[in-house]
Amino acid sequence: MKVKTIKSLCGMLAVLAFSACSSNIDESTDAPRFYNVTLTASMEGGDTRALSADGNVITATFAENDVVKVVKADGSLVGTLTAQTAGAKTTLTGTITGEFSVNEVLTLRYRSATANYGGQVGTLVGIAAGQDYAEGTLKVTSTSPSLTFESNSVTLKAKQSITKFTFSVNVKNFRIAANGLVRTIAANGTETVGDVTGALGTASTDVYVALRNNTDVKQTYSFTIQDVHGNWYTGTKKANLANGKNYAASVTLTPMPTLTSGNNEGTIGVVGGLPAIVVDFSGTKKAVALMNVGAIWPEDYGTYYIFSEKASGLVSESDWYVPTQAELTSLKNTYSNAWTTQNGVNGRTFTIGSNLLFLPAAGFIDNDNDEGQQTAYSGKVLVSTFGYYWSQTEATPSSMAYSYQFSASINDTYSEYKVNALTVRPFHTLSAQ
Repeated sequence: MKVKTIKSLCGMLAVLAFSACSSNIDESTDAPRFYNVTLTASMEGGDTRALSADGNVITATFAENDVVKVVKADGSLVGTLTAQTAGAKTTLTGTITGEFSVNEVLTLRYRSATANYGGQVGTLVGIAAGQDYAEGTLKVTSTSPSLTFESNSVTLKAKQSITKFTFSVNVKNFRIAANGLVRTIAANGTETVGDVTGALGTASTDVYVALRNNTDVKQTYSFTIQDVHGNWYTGTKKANLANGKNYAASVTLTPMPTLTSGNNEGTIGVVGGLPAIVVDFSGTKKAVALMNVGAIWPEDYGTYYIFSEKASGLVSESDWYVPTQAELTSLKNTYSNAWTTQNGVNGRTFTIGSNLLFLPAAGFIDNDNDEGQQTAYSGKVLVSTFGYYWSQTEATPSSMAYSYQFSASINDTYSEYKVNALTVRPFHTLSAQ
C-alpha cells in the first residue's frame, strides 16, 4: 500500500472475489500455460485495539498499481496482479504463468513475494512502503480449459502487527529483540528469526514498528535506543503482539551505564559516546566498541579505511583508538570465539562473561595491484566470507601493516597492504571508577 488512511489500527484483511477469465496463449504440451486473470478485490478490517485514547485507528486501502504476487509452494513467482484503482475496493488484473495441477495450493502475497522487517523508518508511511505484508491461499480445482479455484474469493491476512511505541526521548535509531521475532520471510515462506532495527529520518518519541512473531505467547521485548543527541538507552516491555492485530505501548527507558575500569568483564555500557563491552587482558581492562567505526549496529559493516586514514572516523577527544596487533591477538586468545551468523550476517562471535561481542565479516576494498601499489578502486571483496580489521601496528615491508583476519577456518593477525581499505573496531582505555 502506498497510502494508509489513519482511521483504525487493524490487521489488514483483503477479501478478493474472483471472477477469473483465463486464456491459454500457448496450447503446446511442453510450454507453460498463460492465464489472464481478473479479480475483484476489497479490504476489510479485522480485530484491533485503538492506537490512542480517542479511538483513532489505521485503515488499509489499495493504492493504484499496488501489486499482489502469486507464488508456488517452492517459492517460485508465477504471476503478478495489479490494482487498477485506489480505494477499499479495486480490480486486480494480471497473468499467471506455469504448469499447475489439481489440488495445488497457490499463495497470494500482497506487495512482495518476500518480507524484510529490518530497515524500518518508524512511520506508517514507511511501513506501508516497506513492511506491509499479507498473504492468502487458493487451491486449484481445474487447469483446462481455464484455471479455476476451489473458491471464488480469498482473504489476504496481515502477517504482522503494527505497534506505536511511545518513548521518553526523541528516537533516532532503534533495535528490538524478542524470542521468535521474524526478521525476513523468503519467497517459499521460510522465516529467518532475528532482531528488528530501524533508523528514523526525523527523530520522534512515537515510533511505528511492524513486527511479526512466530510465538503466540506473552514475552519480553528488549529495546536498544539511540536518541537524537547520540545518547544510548535500554528498556523492556512484556506483551503478546499477535499477528494481524495492532497496539499502542509506552516503553520506559534507562540510560546505558558509563563504563569504568571498576566494571566486571562482559559488562555492557557506554564510554566515549559508544556502546561497548569490557574485556580484561591479564588484569588490564579495556572497552571494545559493539560496532565498527561508521556503523549503527553490530551487524553493519561500517566505513572502510586505508591504513593512513584508519583513525579518521574516530573522535580523538573521546579516547577511542585503533587497537594494536597485540590487543587484537589478546582478544582472539583470551575469549572463546566462533564463526557464526547473527541476524543474517556472517562473522565471528566472542563470548565475554555473560555477553557476546560480534565482528561482521565485512571483507575489504581491494586497492592494490598485488605489489602494494595504489590502483583504481575495485570494490569490496570477500564480503560475508572474511573479516579484515586494521591494527595500528606497521609491518615489514613498509607498504604493509598488521590486521586481524578471520573466516570460518582462519583466525589470526596477518600483514596487509596499507592501500587496501579495511574496517576498524575501536578500543578504549577505561578510567578508574
